[in-house]
Amino acid sequence: MRRTGIIVAALLLVATQLAGQNAAEQKGDANTRLTLQVLNETNQQPVVGAHVVVRFTEERLLRRDKRVSWEAKTNRKGEIVLSDLPTGNVKVQVIAKGFQTYGDQHDLEKPQEKLTILLQPPKGQVSAY
Repeated sequence: MRRTGIIVAALLLVATQLAGQNAAEQKGDANTRLTLQVLNETNQQPVVGAHVVVRFTEERLLRRDKRVSWEAKTNRKGEIVLSDLPTGNVKVQVIAKGFQTYGDQHDLEKPQEKLTILLQPPKGQVSAY
């Protein structure tokens, strides 16, 4: 009788751990579709051909088969669309000729996310010469 109780307790413990592990894996597999639009802050016009880098800030318990960064150039509407991104915190960097480089962190939590990035013209430089 006592031996049966120990076996039942051990089985319940293993089942509880497996259920928790499965829930954590499902949470980590949540995906989002990111639409990112890059606009000129001065006139609100799309910035065509801007280089966009999206990189996860956490290693996310990565295996070698998981991507951690994506790169793309904006289209005629100033947009890029990245599908099936894992949810989490990302760094976004945007580089375009004639504009200051943009960089910031964003949380991707919803099934569909839209970010609008406003690029500023470069600041004047001061020279001692």
